[in-house]
Amino acid sequence: ITEEMYHLLGEQSTDICVSQVAPAGKADAAIIATGDLLKNAITAIRDARNKAQLKPKDEIDLQIQTADQTPYNAVIDLLAKQVNAKSTAFTIDTPPQSITVVAGKEKYFLITGQIVETGQQKEDLIKEKEHLLGFLASVEKKLGNERFMQNAKPEVVALEQKKKQDALAKLDIVEKALSQM
Repeated sequence: ITEEMYHLLGEQSTDICVSQVAPAGKADAAIIATGDLLKNAITAIRDARNKAQLKPKDEIDLQIQTADQTPYNAVIDLLAKQVNAKSTAFTIDTPPQSITVVAGKEKYFLITGQIVETGQQKEDLIKEKEHLLGFLASVEKKLGNERFMQNAKPEVVALEQKKKQDALAKLDIVEKALSQM
């Protein structure tokens, strides 16, 4: 049936079953990065909702603190729908009575209208800080090892240095969030 429909659509000279599929093109790195950002944001916000015992159907106001709003332009509506946010906005300040979520280099604030207990949030941020400090120590140990630095390929060393910079940036965000509590 598919073959017949294919031929009815136009003047095709070959059959589908013997046609070659065109090779896939290169993936757009910006689209993949935006997809990863969206996935990480949705996961982190849903986890925070779960920890705060907010039902998925309960609407929230979402505020995002980020250095670059550009990746969000194409996906902000999808993000709002996936986390059941009635409104989304970008902010530079921490809103009062909000649940703070740190994902990557971004901070998300969930405003629920309920009184927020900061004790659990603070514990989670302290755990995240301890994890980042341990990760940073392991990366610095690797970068401080002369044998590793001499034998490793330049791209491996560059990757480890990028890990260190990312960990430092995340640690800075977590420490700022802790100081504002």
